[in-house]
Amino acid sequence: MGLYEIMFILRPEMETEEHEEVLNGLKNTITGNGGTVDKFVDWRKRRLAYEIEDHVEGHYYLVYFNGHGSIIPEIEHFFKVNDAILRFLVVRVEEDYYEAAIAEEPAAEEEITAPVEPEEEGESAAPAVDADQEPEQSETAAETAGSEETGNTEEEQPAKEADKE
Repeated sequence: MGLYEIMFILRPEMETEEHEEVLNGLKNTITGNGGTVDKFVDWRKRRLAYEIEDHVEGHYYLVYFNGHGSIIPEIEHFFKVNDAILRFLVVRVEEDYYEAAIAEEPAAEEEITAPVEPEEEGESAAPAVDADQEPEQSETAAETAGSEETGNTEEEQPAKEADKE
C-alpha cells in the first residue's frame, strides 16, 4: 500500500457544514476503496497566489492517507465532480516524510511568534558608551543624497550650498 498526501482548496464562501460534507465524502471515498485516512489538517482560509474562478481566497485542507494506487482515480473523480473544490493535488510520499507529518501537531496561534529570550548578565543589546564620550553625529539624509548624486565629498558639499545662496 502507498502513502499519499492530498492538498485541496475549497471555495471560501462555504459554511462549516458544507466543509464537513466534503471531508466526509472524501473519507468515504478513500475507506470505501480499501484505504485508511490517518490525518486531516485544516490550513484555514488563505489568499491564493492567483485568481481561480474569480476567487482570491480559498480554504485549504491537507489529508494524509494510505491505500492502493487504484484509489487515486476514484479520489480524482470525487474532486472533479464536486463543485466545491477549486484545486486539488494528490502526491505519493516517502515513509519518513509521512511518519513525520502524521506525528506533527498543528501549531497554535500563540506558538507562531518566537519567545524573547532574557539577556544574560554582561550582555546587552546596545554597545556600551562612556558618559564622557560624545555621541557620533550622522549625516542627514539630504547631505547623503547630495554627495551620492554629485560624487562630492562631505567637505565640498557645504561649500556648494553656500555658493547657491
